[in-house]
Amino acid sequence: MEIKDLAGIGDPLKRLFEIIHEVFGAVSRSHFTKKNAEAKAYETKVMSEAIAESRKLLVSADYEYEYEDGKIKILASSDTSRQVLELPERVANRNEYQEFRKQQNIESVCANAAEELASASQVPENKPEPEWIDHFFDIAEKISTEDLQYWWGKILAGEIKKPGSFSLRTLEVLKNMSRQEAENFAKLGQYVLHIKPSMTFFLQPDEYIFKQNNSLAFAEILSLKEAGLVSDSDFLNVSLAASPVDDTPLIFYGSLVLVLEREKDSPPIKNQVCFLTKAGAELLKLISIQPDMDYLKFVAQKFNREGMKIAYAPILKEEEGSLHIEDKTYFNF
Repeated sequence: MEIKDLAGIGDPLKRLFEIIHEVFGAVSRSHFTKKNAEAKAYETKVMSEAIAESRKLLVSADYEYEYEDGKIKILASSDTSRQVLELPERVANRNEYQEFRKQQNIESVCANAAEELASASQVPENKPEPEWIDHFFDIAEKISTEDLQYWWGKILAGEIKKPGSFSLRTLEVLKNMSRQEAENFAKLGQYVLHIKPSMTFFLQPDEYIFKQNNSLAFAEILSLKEAGLVSDSDFLNVSLAASPVDDTPLIFYGSLVLVLEREKDSPPIKNQVCFLTKAGAELLKLISIQPDMDYLKFVAQKFNREGMKIAYAPILKEEEGSLHIEDKTYFNF
C-alpha cells in the first residue's frame, strides 16, 4: 500500500500512514480497516495455533502440513521425516508463531486508531516523538486482549491529534494494567471531576459511588491505586478560594460543566477528595463519560454554601482560553 492509495482521506489518517511506514517500512490495508484486521487476526490465530499444536504431537510419518494464502497444504513427507521436530525447528516454529501474533496485534491496534481518526479533520504540524512511537509499538505488539487493543488504538490516535497527550510513564501503567482493572477504571471514570489545569479527582466513594449498582467497592479502588491510576494518599482537601474579583469556579464532568457562582473574597470551599495520578488523568481521556445527573446534584450539594448559586451547562466547544456553553440550569436546594 502506498501514499497514493490514500487519496481523498484526511490528514490524520495520512499521518498514521506515515508513522506506520516509518516504523515498519510497509503498510497494509488491514492497518486501516478494523474488519479486515480482525478477520486476518482471527484467521492467523486459529490456523497458527492449530498447526503449532499439531506439530507438538506425534504425527503421521507420511504427511507434513503447511499454511499458505489461506489454505492448508498436506504434503507427502520423505522417508527421513521425523515424528517429532528437532529443537531448532521447534524454536523456529515458535518464533514464526510469535511474529504472527505480534503482527496481528499491531494491525488491530492501528485499525482502532484509524477508526478513531476517521472523523478528525486536521492534525498539528509536529508529530509524536520518535522515542514515543518506538516505545508504543514495542508494547502494542504484545497486547492481544481486544478491549485493551481498543484503548491502545485510542492512545495512538490521541497522540497523533495532540502530541504529548500521553507520557511514556502512562504507557507503562497501561502496559501493566489487567482487563479487569481497565473495566474498573472505566466505571470509576463515570464519577471523576476535573478542575483545570491539573486537578482530577472524585469525592469520597462511600457517600455515593459505593451505593450504586455498578459493583465498584473498596477493593476495586485499592486495586486502581496499586495499578498507578489513583493516588495512594489518603483523602485530601480540595480548596476553592475566591479571587479578588467576582469568580465562578468551573468543575468539569464529562460533557457538562458545573458553575459555582459566588461573591468575591468569599471563604474557601473545602471538600475531601481522592486524586487521580497523572497517568490516571491522561487515561481518563480514553473513557466516554455518560453524566449521571443524580451524581452531579450530589456534587453540587457537597460544594453548596450559603449565598452561592450553582448551575450546570452542556459544553458546546472548548478552545484555548475560552469555553462556549449552552444556557445554564440552576439547582434549587
